[in-house]
Amino acid sequence: MMDERDGRDELLEAACDALVVFLRRSVPRTAETVASLGLTLHQFRALVILYAEDGCTTTDLADAVGVHPSVATGIVQRMVQRGLFERHEDPVDRRIRRLTLTPMGRELAGEVVGDARQQRRRQLEALDDAQLQQARELLDTMLAGLDKARTEV
Repeated sequence: MMDERDGRDELLEAACDALVVFLRRSVPRTAETVASLGLTLHQFRALVILYAEDGCTTTDLADAVGVHPSVATGIVQRMVQRGLFERHEDPVDRRIRRLTLTPMGRELAGEVVGDARQQRRRQLEALDDAQLQQARELLDTMLAGLDKARTEV
């Protein structure tokens, strides 16, 4: 006989599987987009992350991209050379260098994010208003869980 815990574990596994499949199918053109921009996948991710979190450090970027800080340093250097990123001294702690997008970097990232946003909007149009509200509440709860997990690490 299956207890409640086993049922929850099965439900969690099924939800994870469905989410992975959805995420994979929802971004089928990522490789094409990255290639068309002349960026590596890590550079592409760094561009999008910096668009969302302007002013982060190279260490923050490494964590977000999922690479070692030494790899992130190389990514940042190449993005600076391409004119997409700038490094600035932190006004509070001069030992820290903050990363920002250049105007060209912000424009490129805005186009990429705008395209992705339009794609997500088309996907969400399949939901009615009540489902959209429920999806928003679920995502807010999941984001709060991510934030909590980050502060606990």
